[in-house]
Amino acid sequence: MLETTLRCLLVTGLMVGGLAGCVEKEEGLTRAEREQLRQYVSESATSPEHELDISFEDKIELVGYDLSDESWAPGRTITVTWHWKVSRALEDGWNLFTHVADGTGANRLNEDGTGPLRGLYPPGQWKAGEFITDPQEITLPEDWNGDQAVFYLGFWNGPHRLRVTRGANDGDNRARALTVPTREGGGGQERVPGVPNLNAPRGAELNIDGRLDEAAWAQAPWTSLFVNTMNGGRGAFDARAKVLWDDENLYVAFEVQDDFLVSRFDARDDHLWEQDAVEIMIDPDGDGRNYFELQVSPRNQVFDTRYDSRRVPQPIGHADWNAEIETAVQVDGTVNDTSEDEGYTVETAIAWSSFATGTPPASAPSANDDWRINFYVMDSQLEGQRAVGWSPPRVGDFHVPNRFGQVRFHDPSAARAAAPSAGQGGQAAAPSAMAGQVLRPQLRIPAAVRQQLANRQEGVRDQAAALDRADRPQRGDAIPDEARAAAAASAMMN
Repeated sequence: MLETTLRCLLVTGLMVGGLAGCVEKEEGLTRAEREQLRQYVSESATSPEHELDISFEDKIELVGYDLSDESWAPGRTITVTWHWKVSRALEDGWNLFTHVADGTGANRLNEDGTGPLRGLYPPGQWKAGEFITDPQEITLPEDWNGDQAVFYLGFWNGPHRLRVTRGANDGDNRARALTVPTREGGGGQERVPGVPNLNAPRGAELNIDGRLDEAAWAQAPWTSLFVNTMNGGRGAFDARAKVLWDDENLYVAFEVQDDFLVSRFDARDDHLWEQDAVEIMIDPDGDGRNYFELQVSPRNQVFDTRYDSRRVPQPIGHADWNAEIETAVQVDGTVNDTSEDEGYTVETAIAWSSFATGTPPASAPSANDDWRINFYVMDSQLEGQRAVGWSPPRVGDFHVPNRFGQVRFHDPSAARAAAPSAGQGGQAAAPSAMAGQVLRPQLRIPAAVRQQLANRQEGVRDQAAALDRADRPQRGDAIPDEARAAAAASAMMN
């Protein structure tokens, strides 16, 4: 089904006289976009951290969400990933909306088009039987009012909305899906304005082989596609990265589209940046001092060095420093010939102990800590070289630590254990009142109703005791005919 969806998305220019075999998307997708879409569409049920039960006309269900942080502060960015189940396909033209309201009930944010899925694969193209994950990175405005943010979700097509037929809603066919406390106290540093940020979930059981096929990688979000390093515009080629972590290692993976693979270097600390390579820049505490540079080539060679401050010492830092690093590369093509290539993926595991050197040394992060990290890709061409990066330095030098992006180390298991949000559209209490508590929905039954239930239960017992024993089949007896069985059932229920 997913392969069919992807093929449909590639069809262009096939409409003749109003006839087309597949018209879900009028423009084709790039190879990187097709691969990006693949991670969000599944034929198997997904496993959200927080479950929901919201239905839109029995066609689409919102079955849950993942949340990167249990609270939200002004100026901070969180990632919420919605999990959808498609029971029946919608007509073309349907889209998703996400509205975020403040504590006064006023709608403050319209995030309808936010997230990589929504532009690539809107709901009007979803297929019955698919399970969709829909990540959104949303920044809370600095002037936020109140102590909560309420998320409303739904589907729109022109003036129409799908009806919310099950689950909490506002009466206007907007599902009330999530309430996040917005008072201070989520841990971690404030988000740095003007640079991209990424949530890195805690991972486990990784085999460093360059394939990125473990479940942990599937849960890690990709960065946005890398951009022109000078002006932040669209990159000349597609590349992206994702990050995981555990107690021992920092894991970084790259996916690079490259039609001409070149790397003739074959030794550690060769000048990989002169040809095709990926690059990781890491400044653990974000102070611009004692930062680290690591590169990996399509031939799986490594260059690594560290600097006391920006480009100090010259020319290439402390090149005698070697990271404790494991790397693997999968190449789609052949390196160092003229045949056309597709690209390559890189997978790395960097031990935290690698950073326990220099001044100041760094140790492994804790959940909700932030590190300043940047990613680049160098691409050698027949004539010259080009490059793209995650956070553009906007000058002709990659060594600009204050332009490094921000990576937050997220522990989903800890978030599940401590999550304070009700998630079912209920009102979230202030964080101070909820600390250390696990909230469970409680059914409040009026005293009069409880008494009626008790009386009915007692009456059923009395009627059951008064039934003639002969009316009940004994072990080995034949099953009573339908009339006798119906009479017995009626006596039990009345």
